Amino acid sequence: MGDETDSICPRCDDETIHRVVAMKDKKIHLVICRRCNSQHRYRPSLATITKKVPLPSERQAKVLKKVGSVRTSRPQVSLNEWQALKEIAGDKEPLPYDPTASYREKQIVSHRIFGLGFVRKVIDKSKIEVVFEHEVKILAMSRPKAGQK
Repeated sequence: MGDETDSICPRCDDETIHRVVAMKDKKIHLVICRRCNSQHRYRPSLATITKKVPLPSERQAKVLKKVGSVRTSRPQVSLNEWQALKEIAGDKEPLPYDPTASYREKQIVSHRIFGLGFVRKVIDKSKIEVVFEHEVKILAMSRPKAGQK
């Protein structure tokens, strides 16, 4: 209290210097305009408003935390690993990726978006981990065709 700050004065209709007269929850609450001596609630200056980065809401914070954990838990690939697998494969023809087909480790697949990949691991009866040139993806396998159960 007693400090000076910039605030928007409703009477002067301008941003002026104000003296702090009341605080609430460690934040400026009431101020007095140094120009017209009117007392009013603190209204932050435009410069203060634009500098602040809004904190995420509680829900947004949970989503950001979840996304961050998913990103860090993804299997990583090094370019060296992909190149080594490509050399081992030699001239073998890759199979076009099909989520209804079954795969086994070390098979070569050709994905229409991710390109040439190598099955690194069969996770379970419906998922495989595939090493592509720039990333590792978990893809579906043994899925029933549309309309079948």
